[in-house]
Amino acid sequence: MTIPINPMTPPIEDPAGAPSRARPTAAAPRPAATPRPPAGRPTGASWRAGLRGLGARILPPLSVFVLILLIWEYLIPLGIVPGVRAEFLGTPSGVGAAALELFQRGYGGHGLFDHVRASVLRTAAGFLLAACLGVPLGIVLGYNERAGAFLLPLFGFLRPIPALAFVPIVVIWFGIGEFAKVFVIFMTAFLYVLLGSVSGVRSVPADYFRLARNYRLSTFSTLVRVVLPSALPQIFVSLRTAMALSWAVVVASELIAAQVGLGYLIQSASQVYAINKVYVGVALIGLVGVGIDMVFLMIERRLLHWVGR
Repeated sequence: MTIPINPMTPPIEDPAGAPSRARPTAAAPRPAATPRPPAGRPTGASWRAGLRGLGARILPPLSVFVLILLIWEYLIPLGIVPGVRAEFLGTPSGVGAAALELFQRGYGGHGLFDHVRASVLRTAAGFLLAACLGVPLGIVLGYNERAGAFLLPLFGFLRPIPALAFVPIVVIWFGIGEFAKVFVIFMTAFLYVLLGSVSGVRSVPADYFRLARNYRLSTFSTLVRVVLPSALPQIFVSLRTAMALSWAVVVASELIAAQVGLGYLIQSASQVYAINKVYVGVALIGLVGVGIDMVFLMIERRLLHWVGR
């Protein structure tokens, strides 16, 4: 006996061999989706991998630093350094005690922050004056070959002269006031900024100048719209170098009868053999210098974001 079926449904055979109406079967349940972490939030595995990578970078230099401190603290005082008295080498614990004393009581009638601020302000004044004069003059001398032929040999002769050589001359010229200290920093930074700007301008491809002439740009427009953007990376390198040198020269500038500043602190403490305080002053110069360099890098990456892309 044949059972009528829906023509749209294909007949299937039952176990006895008789056709029967196809019955819809229930769909197989889908496996539950594995929950994913929210976007932008690291997983536990990534945290562990990051910590392992950070430890691999930090632990080796940190272990060397700790080893040096242990040797300095326990072995150097035993007199293992020939030719130097052990009490003149100090100890890490003595440096820590000197830093705490300087932080609480200051030195020479001024707080420790006053010494740092005085050195930073002198460095900033000399550097900014050098940048404001050196960059425009360097662009002009780099662009105008005739003017550069007259003046650049003189600046090239002055650049290798160390800052200490200018100190007696500056004292004779300007006395022992604040301007003399700033001028020593200015002279050092100005020469590097000037010659670095000249190198940046002269590294601009010749095709850029031909393109400016095709568009009939004026000299000022060529300098501002063509030369300056192309030379800016090299100019920033010279500015960064000049800033590092300015911060290094602040110690030499504060030899000119200074009463406050890190250079004054180091010189005065060395005269009474307070070696631990000298170490504190040197460490502060290094820490502030690293901070200044980091700020410069941030500014450079923000302004020159297209470099390296």
